[in-house]
Amino acid sequence: MVYTKHFAIHTIDRLRNSKDYIENAAKTLVEKSEVTVHLDNIFPYMMNDEKTFAKQLVSGYMIHNVYEASEEFIATKQLAAKENGEHFVFNPKTKRLEFSLKSLERARNGKQAVLAYHLIQSFSPEDGLSPEEVHELGRKTVMELTGGEYEFVIATHVDKAHLHNHIVFNSTNAMTGKQFEWQLPRLRNGKVKDMTYEAFQKISDRIASKAGAKIIEVSPKNSHAKYTKWQTENIFKLRIKSRLDFLLEHSLDLDDFKTKAKALNLAVDFSGKWATYRLLDDVQVRNTRGRNLVKSDPERYNLDRIEAHLKKNTGIFSVADVVNQYEEKIETRKNDFDYQVTIEPWQIDHVTAKGIYINVDFGLAQHGVIFIGAYKTDLLEDGNYNLYLKTNDYFYFMDTAGAANNRFMKGPTLMWQLSLYNGTVPIAKEKVISTINELTEAINFLASHGVTEGGEQLVRLEQQLLEAVQEAKDRLKELDNKIRELNDSAKELIVSNISDYQDETLEQIKNQIGSVQASRRLLKEINDDAIREIGEYQVILVNSNKVDESWKGKRNLK
Repeated sequence: MVYTKHFAIHTIDRLRNSKDYIENAAKTLVEKSEVTVHLDNIFPYMMNDEKTFAKQLVSGYMIHNVYEASEEFIATKQLAAKENGEHFVFNPKTKRLEFSLKSLERARNGKQAVLAYHLIQSFSPEDGLSPEEVHELGRKTVMELTGGEYEFVIATHVDKAHLHNHIVFNSTNAMTGKQFEWQLPRLRNGKVKDMTYEAFQKISDRIASKAGAKIIEVSPKNSHAKYTKWQTENIFKLRIKSRLDFLLEHSLDLDDFKTKAKALNLAVDFSGKWATYRLLDDVQVRNTRGRNLVKSDPERYNLDRIEAHLKKNTGIFSVADVVNQYEEKIETRKNDFDYQVTIEPWQIDHVTAKGIYINVDFGLAQHGVIFIGAYKTDLLEDGNYNLYLKTNDYFYFMDTAGAANNRFMKGPTLMWQLSLYNGTVPIAKEKVISTINELTEAINFLASHGVTEGGEQLVRLEQQLLEAVQEAKDRLKELDNKIRELNDSAKELIVSNISDYQDETLEQIKNQIGSVQASRRLLKEINDDAIREIGEYQVILVNSNKVDESWKGKRNLK
């Protein structure tokens, strides 16, 4: 995304002209401490001759005179208020109800109203875009954000190396008189999510990326403390716990544990009452206490529990082997997926280095674009792309007709929507497949290093693998039932012959059956392999207590 900011304008005075700031204007990207002064004089600042090629880069939408834009904004609000019979007060002198301009500053709920929104959109000097191109990108962005129903003025400033747009749009809809809904939903954790600002960022990113614009990173200096705390308490915990769990299964004693922890870039300190850990290959600033890694079992990663666990381990693993195996494990998890769906070139809006923008339609009414990160895609030889989606993935649908219809879409919804239009059969990867693959690889690693019996690492893994195989068997039965149910639904539809959408519905059911059958085939293949390998391994243990080379180099499912 290009660098973006936004501010709300609350008072009439802040929309109207004041020349004081023009003479002293020295900045383009305004700090929060200057917002009050800046917004008091927003239109004069935007249209400063020195910044805009003598006003050649100032334009408006549904505005007759951009230099009187504030008065036109107010006039639109006044018309809407009169139409709704609002903002009239009794004048004791005239003994009549008269319109109160000042009352526009108060919303119906008594709180401060938002009269307009000010957006800033900055571009990197490396983009190679002309001021005119930057101006047009800004116009397209605000047109899509507002749906083309709100007045706005845009000025492109050229006084800095980074070209940037200042956009102010009226909060009152020029067509309906309704207020623009800046969406700020409160999440379950009590925090507020700025949905409209996120929409602005994503729309800006998509439109600008077509023109080759690069990302300007936001400096973290103003939020470094919050950022670090959030990272430490969330992402860092997961990474630390992952490394500790791996080390506990591949270390013989405490010294070996410490040596391999260092190789995995994990600082370990057992000097205090509670063990502490810190990632050395990330920006973690403060140590994380072991007791905070698993709330239900705070002692799990403390010194005494670690030593007790290590005493039960057998086998010798070199530091290099442990590092390589851990890196492979992380890479496999990162590339894992729940659904695979193929899309064709005509479904792609455009491709960037960071990912692809995909066209998505909902019936005849809605057309929009969704961004998919490059790490979730594979380009095939025939020009198609494979997408690898997870159930909990969220993608942002941007309606090109206006941001009012923008929304988040989960991975399964996107999968079916894409396959519906190109007729491809998506493959749903059962979660237990990932479990079986990960356990099999872990057993491979132990077995290849001589851990065949006597070590609890292998006992634990074998038991987990047997449980996963049973889960797979149960899931296969569920898939069989699902196929039967879908077939029954298709037969009922054909026999009844009453649906106006029979052909379309039958096609959807057919695609579902194909998808479930593909998922079943994949799961059965993996499960059969796992059962065979367990049997082979147990025979080897009984007969010779040696590890056959056939146990190594098992297949790798993406």
